[in-house]
Amino acid sequence: MKKIPLLQRKILWIPLGIAALLIVWDRLLSSEKIRPYTETGAEYYFYNMKDKVLSTMKKETDSKTEDQKVLTFFGTSHMGEFSLVEFAKESPGLIVYNLSGPSAPYSFHNFTLEKLLKKEIPLDYAILEYYPDSGTDFANRYPLRYSYDFPFFLKYWDIFSTNEWDSFLKARVFRTSVFPPRFKEAFSRIKNPWEVQQLMYVRDILINESDKFKGGIPNGLLANTPEDKLGSESERIFNESYKNFKSSKVQEYFLRNFLKTARENHIKVVLWTPLLYSTFSEKVRSAPFFQEWIRLRNKLVQEYPETLVLDMEEYRSRMKCQKFIDPHHLSGGCYAEPTRFLVEFLQEKGNLPKTR
Repeated sequence: MKKIPLLQRKILWIPLGIAALLIVWDRLLSSEKIRPYTETGAEYYFYNMKDKVLSTMKKETDSKTEDQKVLTFFGTSHMGEFSLVEFAKESPGLIVYNLSGPSAPYSFHNFTLEKLLKKEIPLDYAILEYYPDSGTDFANRYPLRYSYDFPFFLKYWDIFSTNEWDSFLKARVFRTSVFPPRFKEAFSRIKNPWEVQQLMYVRDILINESDKFKGGIPNGLLANTPEDKLGSESERIFNESYKNFKSSKVQEYFLRNFLKTARENHIKVVLWTPLLYSTFSEKVRSAPFFQEWIRLRNKLVQEYPETLVLDMEEYRSRMKCQKFIDPHHLSGGCYAEPTRFLVEFLQEKGNLPKTR
């Protein structure tokens, strides 16, 4: 065997050794055994569970009857509270899944829709959240680290920005960019092992709930957040998140592409806008960026007239339960009403058969 001349130079082994050490260190700090000591959020698990939901969808829809319709949610945490129990009451022939993710952008919804279609999973209704937060570059931060694959990125190589390519590639090469080593948290949890146990307990609950409710994480409790706190939080969140709001051309492309893909596959899309706390909703809806967002929605409906629009603000006067966890999120215990309104809406405008 011939020797490689370059590798005979000992000096070259130094950078190679450093690189190998960095890779080993990177993989160790991001390993499943270390992560419970350094993780601070559950976003990874929400995104990681979607492949499991898709597998469940494939198994169940392969044996569905012709009368059964399939509905899937594509949204953010605003959609996580929809419960299968309520759908079973309101429309027993409807099979419901949830492919939403925390702060999920439209590029992620395209990604999951294309995976669904590739698996030949039938879909009748796509409930796509229509809210400005999903249309920003910032919304793509979690899927870039936790979700996308190379075929998807290469397919849309000219759509994603340079920064998004950089984040995506970095996450594939350096796993500590996905699971950063937070030493302060690690030291605290080493001293207090119950913190690790608590984190693992919450993670297991999320996974079990997702399995049970096919992607959704419903919470039947009624929040009791005081009005004065909701009011001050509305002011704070608006000032922090919306004063310099900027929509993304990348996400607008994927929003249109979702509607185009749905049309090509005969999927009825409902652009669904969540109900926010009243004070917060007034501030958001009176802002210039939201008016632009409504104009975009009107334009999209002109381009895709088969698309339906369901804005929960128009149902506020009919909502008897209006308790909020925070200005963004209606309490899970109130979701029986939005579920009923959605089913009635689809029966009236989306050809969903009435089964009651």
